[in-house]
Amino acid sequence: MSTSINRRTCLRRMAAGAALAVTGPGSMERKVRAQPVAAGPRAGGEVSVLVDQPIRGPDGKPAVINPMVHGHFVEHIGGVVYDGIWVGPDSPIPNDGGIRRSLLESLQRLEPPVYRWPGGCFADKYHWRDGIGPPASRPRRFNRWREAVEPNTFGTHEFLRFCKLTGAVPYLAANVGTGDPEEFQRWVEYCNAPPGRTSLADEREANGQREPFQVRIWGVGNESWGCGGKFTPEDYCVQYRRFSEWVPSFGVPLYFIASGPNGNDLDWTRRFMKKWADGSRAPLQAWSPHYYCGTAGTSTEFTADEWFILLERASRIEKLITDQWAVLGEFDRGHAIKLAIDEWGCWHPEDKRLPAEHLFAQYSTLRDALVAGLTLDAFHRHADKVAMANVAQLINCLHSLYMTEGDKLVETPNYHVFMMYKSHKGGQALTALVESPTVEFSSGRDRGRMPVLAGSASRHEKILTLTLTHAGTQAPLEVAVRLKGAAGTPQDAVHLTHAKLNAVNTAAEPTQIAPKPIEVKTAAGGASHVVVMPPASIVAVRFALT
Repeated sequence: MSTSINRRTCLRRMAAGAALAVTGPGSMERKVRAQPVAAGPRAGGEVSVLVDQPIRGPDGKPAVINPMVHGHFVEHIGGVVYDGIWVGPDSPIPNDGGIRRSLLESLQRLEPPVYRWPGGCFADKYHWRDGIGPPASRPRRFNRWREAVEPNTFGTHEFLRFCKLTGAVPYLAANVGTGDPEEFQRWVEYCNAPPGRTSLADEREANGQREPFQVRIWGVGNESWGCGGKFTPEDYCVQYRRFSEWVPSFGVPLYFIASGPNGNDLDWTRRFMKKWADGSRAPLQAWSPHYYCGTAGTSTEFTADEWFILLERASRIEKLITDQWAVLGEFDRGHAIKLAIDEWGCWHPEDKRLPAEHLFAQYSTLRDALVAGLTLDAFHRHADKVAMANVAQLINCLHSLYMTEGDKLVETPNYHVFMMYKSHKGGQALTALVESPTVEFSSGRDRGRMPVLAGSASRHEKILTLTLTHAGTQAPLEVAVRLKGAAGTPQDAVHLTHAKLNAVNTAAEPTQIAPKPIEVKTAAGGASHVVVMPPASIVAVRFALT
């Protein structure tokens, strides 16, 4: 865990044998075997924000939370692109040139920083030329996800228009698995060559885009240890060198991301980096480990132990960050190479109540929202290390911010977390010392302990943002917030919670889980504050510093 987070134990062990009914959509009900027990009706925690002690990077400068750690992932899988984003210009569903209008409007409020596209595993089967030119003449291809048909109606131009309409930076993933360096370099040229400069620039103009797209961020493959080619780290490094060498920039400062390990596999990272450093070091700006905390139970059916098992697994991303960073530092002592955790989130079993064509689709509950909060807070605490992160995925899939039902768009609890946390983006990361009760849990071979309180802090000039998660499910948590080095007045404060741990937002009930105001009491001239967090809740507070 981060060295800036201190915790003390002030809860007793959970009591085995207590029962809690968890209910969700429909008539399902499940009894749980254990529940955490607070040491009284209201436990306490403390957060000390060191306003004058920012987190610092390797160069000693204050670390800034890169907005791109709040990024998203758009893959051609199930209902993510087709039906989620793209409904087609002739659809009765309101759209803007084929893109679902209600999604555009919601994303414009969210202000997403970056989308990764077209995959994922799909990227290592995707040939970019299939997705340009008149849509009616584009080839229909095999989509490796359950042998679906890929119509290619959503290609490079459509994706980059989607980015422009929502204000996001594009991040394109190259095909290393079945492609070659020449194909990749021609895609860069097609996107970035000035008008009239090359034949590919002329072709882009003929397809409706005269000015270059100026795409800066490129991923060289995806999960090259698995669906991206089943390479060894050394073999992938050879491919990485071939793909990243002599790529035409056309004045665009290209940013290359290498395919990192499956989870916190230090051997994969060390072997790749050793090969990378053994002679000519290819251009490399970021390293992309993927981390899914998986599931415990199902998306909407879980015991009290399984609630904590999943949240504790999510919190392990902090160890991944520090471990991977340390290995990178063995070969890159100046830490010019940052982390881009471009796939993260929960991965529950498919929910059979959702459309079968929406592969891997699942409802998101308050538990998933806490996973999002815990994860984003970890990225903020390590703003000196993490340059980008992309939750998987944007819509109609894993850990999604949105679900669709026909013409209806549903904002999930995950969406609300990203909205609550958005004021962190671009802020100076601050040290936050947390003292928290802990809880123990066990289910089969899964045993562990975790703090119930976590969070992060940042500031933009005179505005300080503090976000907190309370994982405990049985009692409120009275949190003393102390601002060290400044005083502040709460400007606004909201929280996200629900009486049912597995409640979900649906088209019929789209706002079951939605942020509501919460009271923050102030004392000691603005240096001390108290917020009582409901059980299983997320809180975001903005203070005006004086």
